[in-house]
Amino acid sequence: MKHAIASLRFSLDDDEPYYKQLIEQIQQGIVSGELSVGDKLPSSRFLASSLGVSRSTTSRAYDQLIAEGILTSEEKRGVFVAALPMVSQRSTRQSHSSHLPINTVPVTLAFDAGADVSVFPAKEWASSMRRSWLNPDLTVLEGGYETGYPNLKVAIVDYLYRVRGLECSAEQIIVTAGSRDSLLLLQHAITSLGGFHGSSMKWWFEEPTYPPIRETISSSAKSGVLLIDEDGPCLPDSESVLNAAILTPNRQYPLGLSISAARRQQWLQALQNDSLNWWLVEDDYDNEFVYQGRSNVPFMQTASVHDQARDRVFFVGSFSKVLFRGLRLGFIVAPTKHIAALHRSQRVLGASASLPIQPAVANFMLEGHFDRHVNRMRRHYRLKRDQLLRLLECHLKPWFEWKKPRGGMHILIEIKNDFLSIVQSEMALDQLIAQELACSGVKLSPLSRHYAHERDQCGFLLGFSGPNEETMVHIVVALEHWCIENLR
Repeated sequence: MKHAIASLRFSLDDDEPYYKQLIEQIQQGIVSGELSVGDKLPSSRFLASSLGVSRSTTSRAYDQLIAEGILTSEEKRGVFVAALPMVSQRSTRQSHSSHLPINTVPVTLAFDAGADVSVFPAKEWASSMRRSWLNPDLTVLEGGYETGYPNLKVAIVDYLYRVRGLECSAEQIIVTAGSRDSLLLLQHAITSLGGFHGSSMKWWFEEPTYPPIRETISSSAKSGVLLIDEDGPCLPDSESVLNAAILTPNRQYPLGLSISAARRQQWLQALQNDSLNWWLVEDDYDNEFVYQGRSNVPFMQTASVHDQARDRVFFVGSFSKVLFRGLRLGFIVAPTKHIAALHRSQRVLGASASLPIQPAVANFMLEGHFDRHVNRMRRHYRLKRDQLLRLLECHLKPWFEWKKPRGGMHILIEIKNDFLSIVQSEMALDQLIAQELACSGVKLSPLSRHYAHERDQCGFLLGFSGPNEETMVHIVVALEHWCIENLR
């Protein structure tokens, strides 16, 4: 059916949802010049009546374009064209310069899996900052407490027991400047504990893994990859005299898998075997946020009942994902037997964690603000996760597949195999898409970059905790447009 509305001519068929066709045709009308910035569009009721469709269809199309900033709604006046729609980099190269999107700005929109600082409890934080410095600890002023502020250690121990089920003491806690600082400190300490030179030791990281972990380890030590299957990280055959593995057992990053009981037992047996000489670093990166059920017990707690294994597992945590990225504060839980070795390594490498901020974090935790904040954010992130899942279902289902994550701060979407060979390129398809959308101010995190070696897996890590709904809509629609134009 065809209808003329102002200067536009709509044509709707049954091949795809009507609202999607309306969105695309309005965008095309703006790009072609049939509609100009400032032009008024008919009301959703009038447009629905003219086209013979439900008002919910036209309202949904308008709402989508308003969320993207292409249309704007003014109370008692109506709906107007606000800006030219984004087009893909490939289309832009083929278009006349007068059709370049005027709303493409230097600001980068991204699916950020960091904390949503827009709802950070600033009032409570300010109170903790003020209270912790009314009568400052002289040792803090003098730069003491090399391994961390005592009250913060106590607060961490209490939190780990209540929320993660990990039993430890304050003396086992070493406060660090975040995950990278923790890894560098552990590299030094474990090498010294093995009694070997670094060249005799091999570090293993998961495949795929968080790229900075791979870069940190590979730049300073021999390294290898631990393949991931449905049971979690596989134990490799290794001829090295000393081996250390960095694992995310309870929620593998970025795949989101949990280690099975059988695979956990295999790793425990390896830790118990003196001839294998294995050590393990457990990265507990975002297990505060579980939306269905409970997170698995930390590997360190499981190992605590085994004589040999209990001395071979270190636990690493961070506050950056829970509070805010700029805090740059994390911690290590060391086996009691090796506390002194960690302290020696810290003296050699130097303490990097900011000491003045630690009393404020300690107060924030001991006053109960931290627990309340985590509980609020757990509910908040669950809603944002569900928001993103609805967007994916609406816009990206033809090209991508995904699973609903039961926890964490990102959703992994993978490109369906049928589309991997359509676009010919020397780089992985997800990296090509990311490169082209980056020219439009959209930043994506390709799955393929999380692999040390080339793999067929292509997709994106969509962090839902950081961005607002408008940003999520903008990026998902930009990705949808690219797929429509290139993955036919």
